[in-house]
Amino acid sequence: MKKAKEISRRILRKFYTGLGLTSVALVFQACYGTPQTMGLDTLIRGVVKSKTTNDPIKGIKVSVNDMYQYELTDSSGKFLIYVPREENCTIRLEDIDGEENGLYASKEIPVLISKDKIDLKDILLNDAE
Repeated sequence: MKKAKEISRRILRKFYTGLGLTSVALVFQACYGTPQTMGLDTLIRGVVKSKTTNDPIKGIKVSVNDMYQYELTDSSGKFLIYVPREENCTIRLEDIDGEENGLYASKEIPVLISKDKIDLKDILLNDAE
């Protein structure tokens, strides 16, 4: 009887260990996402600024080819976004926070994908009318 209990404890211990490791892996992926495929994506970065004041703009939505994935510019107007390596794409900038940081007109920028990293540097947005 004692031997049967010991065997069942070992089995349960192994089961719970496996379950715990699987849970850690799922939480890690949920928090940090799936890693970028090396060599198949291009990093596009830039800084979004006001054309009238030359100040950085926080909270601008940066999307590619109208895909559901997007990034928001940080407090210094910077953004980083990975796109699939294709011949070209269109970066779309939209002011989605309303009047919080001022009102800015949307802008589209065609980008020719030719290397692993593309720096668009300063992108100037006009005030909305």
